[in-house]
Amino acid sequence: MPGEIVWSSVRGKRMRVTRLDECGAPVIGACSTVVSSGFISVQYSQELQDAQEISVLNANSELCIEDPGNSQLKWITAEMAFCGVDPDIAEIITGADKVVNSASKSSGIRVQSGLVLSQFALEVWTDIPNQVCSTTDPKAYGYFLLPFVTQGTLADMTIENDALTFTVSNARTKGGSGWDVGPYDVVETAVPPATSTPGPLLTPIGPTDHMHIDRVTIAPPAVTDGCVALTA
Repeated sequence: MPGEIVWSSVRGKRMRVTRLDECGAPVIGACSTVVSSGFISVQYSQELQDAQEISVLNANSELCIEDPGNSQLKWITAEMAFCGVDPDIAEIITGADKVVNSASKSSGIRVQSGLVLSQFALEVWTDIPNQVCSTTDPKAYGYFLLPFVTQGTLADMTIENDALTFTVSNARTKGGSGWDVGPYDVVETAVPPATSTPGPLLTPIGPTDHMHIDRVTIAPPAVTDGCVALTA
């Protein structure tokens, strides 16, 4: 049996946001995906349903039945802090309308009342320190995927004598993802020692999968100039 790979993670290299439809499947079309390095942090937090504990005392006040139960994962929340306002990412994540300038470039957002209906996938790549790379052991990265995320909202903002941090909070994962193996080549599919055969995930995202974490040897994607098309 092959052994395990233990790895460390430092610094965020890239973020990719992909627009999803109501079933959590990637939307094929124009302005469906954005790759950025302009983020400060991404924070993940698990939201659990507390276990239903059962305790019964007998007539002598002695514990005669004790069952602590089991907690259950409801979803994972994500908070993302950006270096600046990225209108295309903000539109995909929060559902806010983009503001377009006279040169037909997205330059801002317009926040409106109503339901938060945004649905997206979030991928983040990190660096792995102290690697010794070779042709048979290429440079590796940490890969973090939330395949089905919804309800991203703008966090509180303060304009003051300091840098303004643009933060999206309250985004949370959903079950029933339509991501499958994904529309991108993110992992090595060749069997070692063969290399350089990028492909999608080796196993599909299942209906109860909320997060996927892996060590990958396919480099993060290049930063895009705003949103770009996603093709089948």
